[in-house]
Amino acid sequence: MKKIHSLTILGGGTAGWMCAAYLARHQLNLSVTVIESPSIGRIGVGEGSTPHLQLFMQSLGVQESDWMSECQASYKTGIYFDNWNGDKSSYFHPFFSEMDAKTAEVYFVNANARRRGSEYFDKPNHYFLAAVLADKQQAPLPQSPLPRALEYGYHFDAQKLADWLRKFSLARGVKHIPSTVSEVQHQAREIIALTLESGEQVSSDFYVDASGFNALLIDKALKVPFVSFSDQLLNDAAVAIANDKKDPLPSSTSSIAMPCGWRWQIPLQGRTGHGYVYSSAYVTAEEAEAQLRQAAQLDKGQAKHLSMRVGMMARSVEGNVFAIGLAQSFIEPLEATALMVTGHSIELLNRLLSQQLDYEAINQELSDLVLGIKEYVLAHYATSKRVDTPYWLDAKAAALSLNELDELLTHWRSGGDFDAWLNQHRQQSPYIRPSWYCLLGGMDHRDSSCHMPFEQAPQHIEYAAKVYLNKLSEAHFIAHENALEQLHVCGA
Repeated sequence: MKKIHSLTILGGGTAGWMCAAYLARHQLNLSVTVIESPSIGRIGVGEGSTPHLQLFMQSLGVQESDWMSECQASYKTGIYFDNWNGDKSSYFHPFFSEMDAKTAEVYFVNANARRRGSEYFDKPNHYFLAAVLADKQQAPLPQSPLPRALEYGYHFDAQKLADWLRKFSLARGVKHIPSTVSEVQHQAREIIALTLESGEQVSSDFYVDASGFNALLIDKALKVPFVSFSDQLLNDAAVAIANDKKDPLPSSTSSIAMPCGWRWQIPLQGRTGHGYVYSSAYVTAEEAEAQLRQAAQLDKGQAKHLSMRVGMMARSVEGNVFAIGLAQSFIEPLEATALMVTGHSIELLNRLLSQQLDYEAINQELSDLVLGIKEYVLAHYATSKRVDTPYWLDAKAAALSLNELDELLTHWRSGGDFDAWLNQHRQQSPYIRPSWYCLLGGMDHRDSSCHMPFEQAPQHIEYAAKVYLNKLSEAHFIAHENALEQLHVCGA
């Protein structure tokens, strides 16, 4: 690929401004322009992240006190999954760190024993530091040094984060054009220029398509095929409502199963975000809103309704266009992976601009990433024991139609060496061993007729693990609200 001197990003939002900020920091000789339409609203309902956002913000050279208060951000230790096996079922999916290396092994032993026939059912909630912090509503920010770094995510106001990233980018020389593109000029597999409503033309060596589900460049202009996931992931719509702040402030997200999908509860500094991801084939938008209001006890707040195009572009980079964000792919935000995929895409773009990667390698890596996320999200439905609505019956059948996932679950239920199987068959998966154990063990997925010899963790070892993590939380961590107040003081 020839040397690129100028790049235009079509679309603002979180994805577009993440890209602009990263390039302004890492491609100092590149001229970057963002075209952002003031008439096209931003989509930002999934206000949660994985630890990748922590690393991304560090790559910009900023501190948490620089941005968290301005974006109403709070800390995220992981996700509670409630009612996925029916009423009152619950388990916690933590973010993992090296601090869990020994205590997690206790859980792995018990999870393996359970799937081989043990009557003892244990959950991941007690064996990971992040889970203990969530239970105590503490922030994952240590107040005194730990021997190993702790990974965590954030909850944030997506609109405010995009605005903050825009200010960061403009201060570092990024050009901002608030206008709508009326025409895309292209020839063969190349974008020649973008014509604005004013008639002005913007031309660059390279383009980033961050135009959301519209995918104006990668789809509409270059005709790269879209690969739909709708045959296996049934949810295609969402409704979101903001409500009062939770007190005390949780440091975790909640994902709560509903009759036709699931709802989220995300705590920010100034409000709580509620939403319901559902399938429009089973419930209308009006019915979904009513179900959300009743379940979350929301008698006020304006509802925002969204339609979702679930799937991915067959290729993320084509000609002189790189698609990121919703223009590239979208999977329902069950595991808050959207910004992780966006951030990773931006890192690959940076390497492409530095001529360290080619198109084929990038397309393959991003395809593998998205398909790996798809498999993991489907596993939540495939392992659910719910049979109370047609939606749950169909969602399970659709998930199990993914042959690769069916093979993974079959091996888990067989009681065989799951670690060896993962190492052989899922080395490139974005989800590692602890993730699979927490999901499959937390959902108590097993063949109840399986009876094999098993090793159970001794009770004194379990007790020691729990005591150790509780002492860590008491010695190094404080209440979530207090940690955020300290950040605000540092930022001021």
